[in-house]
Amino acid sequence: MKVGLLREHLAAALAGGMRRREPEVIALTADRTKAMAVALAGMDDEDEVEVESLEVGTERAAAILGFHPEHVRRLIRMGRLRAHRVGGDFRIRVNDLWPLLDVRHREPGRRRLRSRK
Repeated sequence: MKVGLLREHLAAALAGGMRRREPEVIALTADRTKAMAVALAGMDDEDEVEVESLEVGTERAAAILGFHPEHVRRLIRMGRLRAHRVGGDFRIRVNDLWPLLDVRHREPGRRRLRSRK
């Protein structure tokens, strides 16, 4: 899919989410849209990309999640976030960030995130 087309879909999804009445749905839609937009940052509209294979480094993952980059590395070492090492840094698939974003919008008492092996 072309990056420009994907950006249009993201804008439409965000606009649709903003019309919902449930604050949790609006917040989750905004978080997911932000994650995809951060992953696409710096790409040209004509570039081809597979959504399932989009990856970000620890710095961008931290920006998406609202964590410090070292906390993201800690989550990876603890097995709570799947990643692979490229050079001196980790690469995380955007799809693997969804559970961490979903946890924010669960009811209190149901926020535990299980380790991913």
